[in-house]
Amino acid sequence: MRRLHGRRAAFAAAAFLALCSPSRAQEKPASPDSVDQPAVSLFGEDPARQLSITGFGVGTYSYNFENDQNSFGDSALAIAFSKVLSDHFSVFAQLTAAREADSPFVGAEEESGIDTDIDNLMVTWVPSARSGLQITFGKFDSPLAIERDDAPLNFQATESFTFDFARPVKFTGLQIHEAFSEHFELWGILANGWDVDHDNNKAKTGALYGMWSPSLAAHVGLGVIYGPEKDDRTDDPRTTVVGTFLFQPSPSWVFGSELVYGSEPHSSAEDTTAKWYAGTLFAHHRFDGRWGATLRLDYMDDAGGSRTGVRQVLKSVTVSPQFLLGSGFFGIFRYLDRTSLQLPGFTVRLDLRYDRSTEPVFATRVEDAGRRDHFSTTLQTVFLF
Repeated sequence: MRRLHGRRAAFAAAAFLALCSPSRAQEKPASPDSVDQPAVSLFGEDPARQLSITGFGVGTYSYNFENDQNSFGDSALAIAFSKVLSDHFSVFAQLTAAREADSPFVGAEEESGIDTDIDNLMVTWVPSARSGLQITFGKFDSPLAIERDDAPLNFQATESFTFDFARPVKFTGLQIHEAFSEHFELWGILANGWDVDHDNNKAKTGALYGMWSPSLAAHVGLGVIYGPEKDDRTDDPRTTVVGTFLFQPSPSWVFGSELVYGSEPHSSAEDTTAKWYAGTLFAHHRFDGRWGATLRLDYMDDAGGSRTGVRQVLKSVTVSPQFLLGSGFFGIFRYLDRTSLQLPGFTVRLDLRYDRSTEPVFATRVEDAGRRDHFSTTLQTVFLF
């Protein structure tokens, strides 16, 4: 699991505003006494603007066939707070305690600890209800992605190499989102950098991302991220191009893909421009209300060795059968992003994963000795509240 769990800022703000509106308030079972009765709030507060507290928990069991390591894990616990302050302002904050997943690579077998951090902290301004403009300040998920940092919002238990190495997960700064129509959206970002809370140099990182949605079932995005990412240096700006695709041809099928190209001057072993190419493709199917499965193919070519520390090509195949139980309205968590698939209240996922590298980078039973392939299983439970 990545460092901590969050939510894309634009979707969080939109879903959060929808949650707190009178027409989309959290559903409750109706009773004879409650029908046709006006909403009542403590201290006379508008029910549409009450504080919403939600969250999720994640537990895992993992087994590494190459070094015979296995462990149960209390992987994450997140608490989220959301509130509409007025017709124009809303806030969303998330505090998460999470444990890093064990790394399969040589030299990274140390026991992982638990980190607690402010995972999201966003203030969103909507100038007009009729406008598609949203301005968000704070810490938020990168919108240039499909795979998320929130376990409930992903299709599998483990993360792809594309997610881990190829592009940023979080930004801290300013985001402007404009929905020009139901078919086209644009994001502009000015932030500290890749996955950093405090800027590590004097310059800022910028990003621009556009999404075209020819229908409610298809979404195609293209964006670029540009800025210096090295500590105390601004002369080697990193450039990353990200393309995304999400397609839901039927209520039970979802297909998605991320493609990434990146480069950074003076970052390879020869002090030349380092480049990397990555891509992930997945298909998810729900058989009925309680069963599902995901197949993911992943590719990462670290041609310069700057992202993983070794010049290598990583490939991965992951199959994930799933058991789903219940559904509901858990704050902003209700649907998988840009699909009609409802989030279950409780999920069990079993990831069967095979990884291969062109270099012997995966840990074995022999200390400091590696091999080129790696097979592991991860059993994950996720519950929302």
